[in-house]
Parts: sequence; C-alpha cells; structure tokens
Amino acid sequence: MGISALFGRRKPEQSDIPSAKFLSRCWDKGRLPCTSCKKSLPISEMRLLQLQNCPHCDTPYFAPKKIADYFLYEPAGGGGMGSVYKAVSLNFPEQLLAVKVLSRRERDNPPNIHALLNEAAVSAHFRESEFIASCLDSGFADDEYFTVMDYITGERLDKRIERLNQLPAQEVVPMALHILAAEQHIYTRGFLFRDLKPENIIINPNGYAVLLDFGLCITREQALNPTDEFISGSPYYLPPERLLGNSEDAYSELYSLGMVMFHALTGRTYYDADELESLAKRHVSKLRVSSAAKLEGIFPPLAELMERMIRQNPEERPQTFAEVFEALKQINAALPPIEDADSKTETASKIPGLIGVTDPH
Repeated sequence: MGISALFGRRKPEQSDIPSAKFLSRCWDKGRLPCTSCKKSLPISEMRLLQLQNCPHCDTPYFAPKKIADYFLYEPAGGGGMGSVYKAVSLNFPEQLLAVKVLSRRERDNPPNIHALLNEAAVSAHFRESEFIASCLDSGFADDEYFTVMDYITGERLDKRIERLNQLPAQEVVPMALHILAAEQHIYTRGFLFRDLKPENIIINPNGYAVLLDFGLCITREQALNPTDEFISGSPYYLPPERLLGNSEDAYSELYSLGMVMFHALTGRTYYDADELESLAKRHVSKLRVSSAAKLEGIFPPLAELMERMIRQNPEERPQTFAEVFEALKQINAALPPIEDADSKTETASKIPGLIGVTDPH
C-alpha cells in the first residue's frame, strides 16, 4: 500500500497526492493516522523514508519525512548519488514536486555535494523551456542535502530502453531534436549541460523529451578552461576531452548525444567494460571495432551522422547544435513510417515547434 492510501487528499481528482496542509497539521501534532485502522501513529517512532507496518493492524506504509518546507511521501527513483521522492509543500500548493536527497555515503564527497546544491542556482537560467525540468530549491536542512525539482510525469529513457530493448529511429530522432532544443537553450544562456545520459531524460505524456539534473552544468567559459581535479559524469557517455582534461563545448554534448542515441537504437551502450577505469579509457583508446561496423543496421543517413558525432577527435565532429538539428530534421522527414504501433510515440508531431533553434555563432 502506498502513502496515498494513508493521508489526506488535495482534491478528489488528485487522489494520489496527499495534502500539504494535512501533512503540516500532522507534523505539528507529531502524529500521523493509519487510514486502515484509524489509529494515530507517533512520527517520532517511525523509520522515516522507509517501508514499515502499522503496529496496530499490520498494514504496510511508507513513512514520509519533512525536509525544510517539503513533505517527502513516496519513492520516485534514484541513482548513485541519492534517492528521489515525490513531495508536496505549502509553498507550492498546486504543484507535485520531486526532491532528490543525497545518500549518506556521498556526504563525504565534496564534488557531489556541490553538484547537488548547484542545481537550483544554475537551472534558474533555463525555466522558459518546455524541454527542461525546473529546479526550484536546494540546501541543507533536517540533516539532509536536498534539491527540489518539478515532478515530471512520464517514462525515464533508461527504463524505456530496458522495457523495449531497442527504440525505433522514428522515436529516437524526434527525441534527439527535443534534447538539442534543450541543449541549445542552455548554451545560449552561457552554460554547458555536461551530464547527458538516459537517466536524465524523461519522455512525458505529451511526447516531449525533458532534460533534468543540472549538477554538472557549468558556464561555457569554465568548460573551455577546465580546472577540475575530478572527472565527473557517466563513463558510458562522457566525451574523451573530459577524460583528457581538455576544453569542452557544443561538440562535447554532441558526442554524448550520439552515445545516448546509439544506446536507444541498439539497446546496448557503445562501450562496455567490467571496470569503470577500463570503460573510461575506451573513449580515448584506438577503436577495436570501427564505428561503421557498430552502426550497421541503423538507417544509413542517421548512422552517417552519428558516426561523425561520436568521433574521438572533437575537431572532426559537428561543431554546433544547429548543424545536427538541421541534419536530424531532414533525416526525420526521410524515415519510413513506423510499423510497430506499440513503440510509436507522439514525439514526431512535436518537431515543428523546434524550428526556432538557431546557431548562436
């Protein structure tokens, strides 16, 4: 049984979302009711953010936690850095939120703390794009490092790949166009995203690919003049220049996008290795198998573009988001109709809204 069965509701049509006012009153009293047996349970005796059973009727429930002004009431996912929870707040009475909490084992890792707290400050520059999830707040409260985001309904790209194994080009190309629109939006405001991976992409019910998680986002000037002692990012998708400590720019994001597209189209990552160090070295080592061989079976014009995007030498890749955007629009128009109705999404119909992407140079 989820938390939605245990607490007060905001509105009848929002029955899965507990009321922030109700939770606030319960917190003031220090007790929460079990809606199965109606007995009042002391919050002080709960194992917060954990699944447990009511001591009176044995009904399972997830114990919420209040962090700053946010009531975290249901798990919503997570990764290596921490866990994400659905949340509500009196400050955002009509909004469902997602709160990311840094895991305890990462609290001694300064770069990860900085990345988490950096999200709200950086993403404040990008709130006008429908392809970007807004980050609303971050900080340290109630013994937790946290960041607060819009909750995006939909399916995370890594979960979609896991469920369907391979995605058709008719879905991947429009998705890539949406990501490029988000990347361009970030870039024209003076930043570089730097953490493109399937876990940071959600396909929402309207068919948009939405980008989230700005922990590694830095200014373009910082990207061109790197000083980091730590290499951050997913080893499956990060560009070779980051491993070498060299400058990054739009061509670096295009490399990562090419790697994400390959994963979506084939169901496997471009490089694979048991050890992270070995995996990272694959991005800068001489290729054992040619890109053309790995891209075999992909729609030829798309494979040709992707081969250029994932070249190890940044100078040999496309240099702007606009160049790849225009190429993908032409490829999308040339793709044959999709036959598998189960895999079909509405993303293709969203492409005309992206025409405004332009070359910042």
